[in-house]
Amino acid sequence: MAATAPRGMKIGAVSLWLLLLLSEKPMYGYEVIRELEKRFSGYWRPKTGTIYPAFEKLEEGGLVTSRIEFRDEGLDRKHYALTEKGRTELSQTMTHWTKMMEVLENYREVHESIFRYKERLSKKDLSKSLVALGEGLSGRSVDLSRVLPGQKKIQVQPTEPVTFKLLYAKEEDELEIHMELKWTPTRPARSGAKPSPRPKRSKHIG
Repeated sequence: MAATAPRGMKIGAVSLWLLLLLSEKPMYGYEVIRELEKRFSGYWRPKTGTIYPAFEKLEEGGLVTSRIEFRDEGLDRKHYALTEKGRTELSQTMTHWTKMMEVLENYREVHESIFRYKERLSKKDLSKSLVALGEGLSGRSVDLSRVLPGQKKIQVQPTEPVTFKLLYAKEEDELEIHMELKWTPTRPARSGAKPSPRPKRSKHIG
């Protein structure tokens, strides 16, 4: 989970969860980590290298306070508590994140039926796929079973003009090329009526 916040928001996802837990009760660092693991059912296992720096930033911003519990047995514990400023920030940030989750859910519902393909291919097989794509574009339709190895027959019919985008980028230690083809399909002509364009759809490759 990223510690950064979207533009216009002061705290990111990690800090938000820290504030949410502290809004229930003060906690010490390891207690917070165990509680997050529990609430995420192991899906997210936060590390000390993520949690404690986030706590430091929250404390620097006056959103939390801390105190050290000196123990005769075992390691000392650093307890964190939410400040009034932290409660105010939590309330405002929750509003932003709630809106973002609504947008994300709407996006998921719209796109969950889109066909997606990702596979590791040899350069030879990839070149065959690109050739098949080019041949389909020069004709009337593209047979995706020829372009994407192992897929069942799916015919798409690009219309003129086709918008072509290409992105060459470096992602960590990998180089990537993303291709996008986009066109506006037309509805079959009705008797005595001219074809009318449908809303734009896009086809992504890469």
